[in-house]
Amino acid sequence: MLCVKLTIAGWICDASRLYIPAVRDYFPLARLLRHKEATQLCGACYLSLGCTISIFFFAPPIAMASITFLVLGDMSAALIGVSFGGESCVLKLGREGKKSLEGSVAMFLVCFCIGCVIFRAAPLSEYISLVGAIVATLVELYEPLALNDNLTIPVFTSFALTWAFQRVSYACTQA
Repeated sequence: MLCVKLTIAGWICDASRLYIPAVRDYFPLARLLRHKEATQLCGACYLSLGCTISIFFFAPPIAMASITFLVLGDMSAALIGVSFGGESCVLKLGREGKKSLEGSVAMFLVCFCIGCVIFRAAPLSEYISLVGAIVATLVELYEPLALNDNLTIPVFTSFALTWAFQRVSYACTQA
């Protein structure tokens, strides 16, 4: 419930920044916002909502993995993509052509490794990690439903990991 309350409070504060001139004029964190966030909700709102949904609706290991995929995977995609994107491969990916192959590979590898560590005790953990890493990377790359990837990565990845666990569980009971 703490996550829900913090998410609601964050959305109220950010919406106030957007729609109440006095708040907008004296918003103490305005210098930290990206240029596009001056006229729209900031990424932290979507991050808190995505994490809260994952925590509230999914098993703790799945929520933890999904959130870690978002934080470390998305960060590695951005760092590697900005630093090295276009050097090895000039192919530009994503909805607006702003994503690089290098950044996507970095995200996939980081998410896969994280999944293998978190799910190491699960049967077929590599398969589960592979499914989660592929979904997280594709969601970061294409931003489905035109929603912020801070919201969609943990939610879509949580669904994918749940599906992968159910599939492995079914396969293990049939064997």
